[in-house]
Amino acid sequence: MATNSETGHAINVANFSSLISFVDGYGVLYNPSKPSIILSALYNQSEMAKGVLNNVNAAAASYSNAIAAREVAFNPISKLITRVFNAVKASDTTQEVDDQVHSLVRKIQGVRATPKKTEEEKAALEADGKALKEISGAQMRFDLFHVFSGYLHH
Repeated sequence: MATNSETGHAINVANFSSLISFVDGYGVLYNPSKPSIILSALYNQSEMAKGVLNNVNAAAASYSNAIAAREVAFNPISKLITRVFNAVKASDTTQEVDDQVHSLVRKIQGVRATPKKTEEEKAALEADGKALKEISGAQMRFDLFHVFSGYLHH
């Protein structure tokens, strides 16, 4: 289901339509010399903008549906990876293998290896002149570019 937003592009398209109505009120007094801003060109541009906005809204709905489907599909993985990790630990593997598997488990589950620094810890490091660079612990970004690349070519 397409949604309309009251900010951003949707409001710009609505304001453009208001501008056209205002210009239309001038009647024959509005006679620009530039063809791209004559009333018929403005109407055409407005209709095109409304069409593109509808396409964006439809794509946004598809995007949300894809995100929801992905979450449902990946939901059981956390429990499965925990069982796999427990099986690895129960087997006769070295501590190094256990640590590597644990690292992969944390990455798959989106858990940080070390907790994020508190504001006090960050302030203390900055006071000592040490640069603080925190890297995302989750690394669970999902790129839907390929899923929606068809929309880019229409």
